[in-house]
Amino acid sequence: MTKKKYYAVKHGRQPGIYTTWNETKEHVHGFPSAKYKSFSTRQEAEEWLEPPTSNDTGLQAYVDGSYDKKTGRYSYGVVLLQGGIELARLANSDNDSRYSTSFQIAGECFGCLNAMQWGIRHGYTEITIFYDYLGIEKWATGEWRANKPVSQDYIRYYQQLKSRIEVTFVKVKAHSGVEMNELADQLAKKALKQ
Repeated sequence: MTKKKYYAVKHGRQPGIYTTWNETKEHVHGFPSAKYKSFSTRQEAEEWLEPPTSNDTGLQAYVDGSYDKKTGRYSYGVVLLQGGIELARLANSDNDSRYSTSFQIAGECFGCLNAMQWGIRHGYTEITIFYDYLGIEKWATGEWRANKPVSQDYIRYYQQLKSRIEVTFVKVKAHSGVEMNELADQLAKKALKQ
């Protein structure tokens, strides 16, 4: 038995979700710069077309991390938005030996903390953080035990900040075409080269 597929067309003659390749092909074949992808569930297809948001008017932060094994540097990239309008981009890298053994996860953690700090500095009391590494949420909520220096410090700083800004976490699939998450990833990679 073949598994059912859902085809999401982001850029094509008629954007939308289709259940057959033939139907999808009509909308993308010969269309310049067509953008489409197949998924195993309708929900994944919908999220790729329109990433979930919990608060369209509040502060949103897309965070991602990166790592360069040649230099031992980790980095983060953050895109901050409100109502779909980009407010700021944050990026930085470091090679603190306490954290570099956690590779890009260190960057993801510091990206989250820096997004929260930015929100506090600019007067926000709520932030929605879009992330692709599950530990960002699971450590913060206590569902995962922190047993490495980066996760232990992440929890400690998160606890200090969360009394000043309420955080909602939203998981996005890594490298799945979520535009702002891809931009955060690019910022993190670029920060490694500076």
